[in-house]
Amino acid sequence: MKFKQRSLYGQSGCYDQDYINWQVPNIKRWTHRWFRPEITGLEHLPTTPFLGVGNHSGSVLIPDTYIWLSHYHMLHRQPNLMALTHPGIFDYYPQRIAQALSKMGAIRASARNAYKAFAQGHAVQIYPGGDRDACRPFYRGRKIEFNGQTNYIKLAQRAKVPIVPIVSSGAHRSLCVLSDGHRIARALKLDKLIGLQALPISLCLPWGVTIGPIPYLPLPVKVRLSVLEPIDPHGDVAKVDAHVQSIMNAVLNKNQNKAQQEDVCEA
Repeated sequence: MKFKQRSLYGQSGCYDQDYINWQVPNIKRWTHRWFRPEITGLEHLPTTPFLGVGNHSGSVLIPDTYIWLSHYHMLHRQPNLMALTHPGIFDYYPQRIAQALSKMGAIRASARNAYKAFAQGHAVQIYPGGDRDACRPFYRGRKIEFNGQTNYIKLAQRAKVPIVPIVSSGAHRSLCVLSDGHRIARALKLDKLIGLQALPISLCLPWGVTIGPIPYLPLPVKVRLSVLEPIDPHGDVAKVDAHVQSIMNAVLNKNQNKAQQEDVCEA
């Protein structure tokens, strides 16, 4: 499957099943050993195209995203899963990384690419909250933040596919984000220049305090992923969005409480 657009990676890159069979097991092996993921609700996944809607954490590394995508790919199920991805990954990352991500189903985030993927029989994964959700500070770890983004609802409505919420918890504990740096990013006009909505200030290994999207050594925290029942996207956009976020936040808090109880028991 090829996406022909303006630039090479994330636009004309193609999903390569042989490449996935070669590389993804290594990604899954590392992430699953380090983060000991607990993944539930796989029985809710449709066998026809759907829009996976997720939250994610962990600042620049977003480990929960790699856990989910690698796990889904290794299920060898249909439909294949494409992931709408921040354009900066294809524009500013090393070309080898951008090319590899393209082969594993990452496509430049746009409605056009999503519709094309649906038309070819694929499912699409999206993270409406983007980098601000991934970089939300520790004191907002219990709240999913889509920051007013509702285009995912319109996308599902027009494509006539169900929304499948995928709730992630735990990855926010792999470092300590003190601030998402949204105001700093806006003051520097990074949102307009390179599409960055966040410039996180974090405490992490091995650097201590960092500012910006700096790679770090994540703590080996347990990550939970819950696949919820499909949701019919049709109806008032604001009401559907409120419903989606409400049930996702309920599951997020439930999983967070479970993690706290386990911490107490281990102590």
